[in-house]
Amino acid sequence: MRMAMVGVAMVMAAPAMAQEVEPDGPDIVVTAGKPLKLDAKVLRAGQRRFAGDRSELAPNGALRFELWRGSSRIPAATIPITLRNDAGQAMPVAVDGDGRIAFGELPKGRWFLTAPAQSQGMSLRPIVLSTGTTPTDRRLGDLRLQCRVMLSMAKAQASLLAMPLMGLLDAIGGCESKRVHMYHRAEQPLASATALAPAGAQALEISKRGNAYLAPLNDPAMGNDVRVKIAYR
Repeated sequence: MRMAMVGVAMVMAAPAMAQEVEPDGPDIVVTAGKPLKLDAKVLRAGQRRFAGDRSELAPNGALRFELWRGSSRIPAATIPITLRNDAGQAMPVAVDGDGRIAFGELPKGRWFLTAPAQSQGMSLRPIVLSTGTTPTDRRLGDLRLQCRVMLSMAKAQASLLAMPLMGLLDAIGGCESKRVHMYHRAEQPLASATALAPAGAQALEISKRGNAYLAPLNDPAMGNDVRVKIAYR
C-alpha cells in the first residue's frame, strides 16, 4: 500500500502558489483508497517531538490522534483499530472519551497501526490539548506544538522525492517561519476564529471553504498562552 504525505497542509507564502492553493487542514496520512496501515515509526516520531518540546510550548498538554475522512472527524471507537506486527501479534489501541486515540509507549520493533476496509480514505492527525482547553478554545502553544509534531511525523514517512521539501521547511524555520501558513481544520463550518492577544482580539483568516482557520503560529508578539477561539455557524 502506498502512503502519501499531503502537501497542502503547509504552503510557503513567498511564491505565487500561496495565492493559488488554499489548504484546509493538516492531513498527515492518507490511505489512498486502501485500509489504514501506518508504520509505528511515524507515531514514535510524533511522540518524541511532543516529549521534547512539551515543556516549552504546552507543559500541561496531551497528545492525541484523530481519524478523519474528508471534512468529517470519525470517532476512533467506531473503527476497530489495532497495532499489529508482521508476526501476526496484535495490541489494542486506547481511545479516550472524545473518540481520540491515546497512545502510551509503543512496542519496539516493526509494528503498524491498522484498521479494516472501512478505513479507506481516512487520514490521521495529531492534536495537542492542554488542561482546560477544547477544540474550540485552544492555546497558541498547543497549536505550535501540534504543528511541530505533524512535521516530525511527515518527515518520518516522507519519500526520497519529498525529502528536499522537508529540508527546505527546516531551513526556513519550519512551523515558526513567516513563509509557512498552517491552517487548522474545524469539525464544523466556521462563523469566526479569533486570537485573544494582549493587544486586543485579532480576527483570523478562514479558508474559502469555511472549514479551517489560519493560526498565527509565526507571530512572536503572541505568547504561547494566547487563546484561539472559534465559533461554528
